[in-house]
Amino acid sequence: MRKVFVILALFMAVSITAQTHEILKHNGEKVLINYIKTDTNLIYFSNPNSSEEGRISTYAVQSLKEQSSGIIQVISSKVDIDNGFVFLKNNEIAGLRKVASISVFLGRPKGMSFNDLSFLKKRRLQEKATQKEALFVVITSETFDTIKADLYSY
Repeated sequence: MRKVFVILALFMAVSITAQTHEILKHNGEKVLINYIKTDTNLIYFSNPNSSEEGRISTYAVQSLKEQSSGIIQVISSKVDIDNGFVFLKNNEIAGLRKVASISVFLGRPKGMSFNDLSFLKKRRLQEKATQKEALFVVITSETFDTIKADLYSY
């Protein structure tokens, strides 16, 4: 009988101390999660009913609210087209919506360094991202005169 009470008390303690949080995304969606950790532009979590680990980009999350205490932690502010674009890595896009895939071709100008050409290609990517109203750019491949990228938004 004593073992039953110990096990019951253990289950109660685990359920009380669970890390239940609410994520508010920049698109207005609210999601209830069990928060695990934040690491390099990603938030790791699990759903309350499963132990499978998920992740979401910190750029997609506005705030993280702890359910038990009501403490709200601001994760990121919303990126605006006027303030510029964010170049992300391929593993930092979880939770963002893909808008388009684009490529930019610049002919091989004589006497131009690779760094100057790379700057021009990124500038052209930003122009195309503005046309598609995308805020996040992920470069998928780059050669000397061509650059391919995926565009993402909230």
